[in-house]
This record gives sequence, C-alpha cells and structure tokens, in this order.
Amino acid sequence: MNRREHSCTGTLARPHSRFSDKLAFLLNNSVRRYLSPPERLLSKLDIGPRDVVLDFGCGPGFYTVAIARMAGKAIGVDVSQRMLQKAREHVQRNRVSVEFLESDGREIRLADASVNLIILGHVFHEIEDRPRVLREFSRILKPLGRLAIIERTQRGKLLAGFGPPIISEAEVVQEVTQAGFTFANTMPHGKDSIIVGRRPGSADD
Repeated sequence: MNRREHSCTGTLARPHSRFSDKLAFLLNNSVRRYLSPPERLLSKLDIGPRDVVLDFGCGPGFYTVAIARMAGKAIGVDVSQRMLQKAREHVQRNRVSVEFLESDGREIRLADASVNLIILGHVFHEIEDRPRVLREFSRILKPLGRLAIIERTQRGKLLAGFGPPIISEAEVVQEVTQAGFTFANTMPHGKDSIIVGRRPGSADD
C-alpha cells in the first residue's frame, strides 16, 4: 500500500496512516503493472509450486494474482473489505485461485505452521501493533518460513511527495529480529528494499 512520502528517521515507532480505500485504483492498474511488473519483484523470492504464500495487506491485488500463478496456494489478507473486494474482482478477471481473509494481522484465521512465505508490499509501516502482528506471523509460518518486507528505502526524483514513505532498513531489521526472526538478507529492487527474515527452526520441526 502506498501513501504520501515522508522522511523517516525513527518513524517506525508509530504507524503511518492507512492508504485510503478510495484511491485503490492507484495501487493496481495496467500502467503500474506495465512499469513495475509484480513478477519482476516476486522472481527474487524463489516462490515454488508447492509453497503457501500469504500476501499481507494485499490491497486491490497488485501482487496477489502473480503470487497465485507462482505458488501452490495464495492467500490475500487485508483489513479493508473494499480492498478485498477489489482484489477478488482482479483475481476473477485473471482466473486464478486465491483465498481471502479480512484481518489487521493481530489474529489471522490460519493454522499454526501452515505458510511458507509472507509478503508485505509497502504495508509494514502501516501496521498499528507490529510486535503482536509479528508474533502472529511467526505462529502461522512454518519453521524456516520467510517474511519478506518491501519498503521504500531510497528517495526517488520523480513525483516527489508521493508514494510510500522512506523507511530505514535498519529499523525494520531491528523490529523483525526483536520479534524473534532471524535476519536473512536484503535485496534491492529499484528504490525499494526487500528485507527478508526467517522463522527459527529446522525443516524437521
């Protein structure tokens, strides 16, 4: 989810306001999909045909359809009913299968250790109770399951003042590791960073 851009030193202590449902068309449209294909970013995450992938804060489904085409099962989660409806319509037009859940992340109606990968596209900064949500992510992730947080970490020259806020990569890593995740790596993607953490454990757990 995108919103107006901010400088961001220490701002992860408090969540940014949530992107307006009325502007959902800005998040998922043919121009954005052409200029920044979701498949290009997702290809960096090695999604396999047996993976269960959760698109948290899926909004109107920008990443969701591409995830459904790569993964064994795709789950879209958002706090907004309107965003979920837009995502369902996008999924239906593209004839893929996605399970949708309404949640702010504090309680997600999925079984323990049932998800391989959780993706957050420009939404981590909007989460109100990040420690609790991160605990819930840890609960539903399989041992060694991954958490991929996409945030804008560099300021762009075009459309200054718009887009997601500028987030400190170090602050995201700090919050994720404090929640018990192991920091895996960071991958650059244009002005964004994909910050990846792993749930501790072993494949035999």
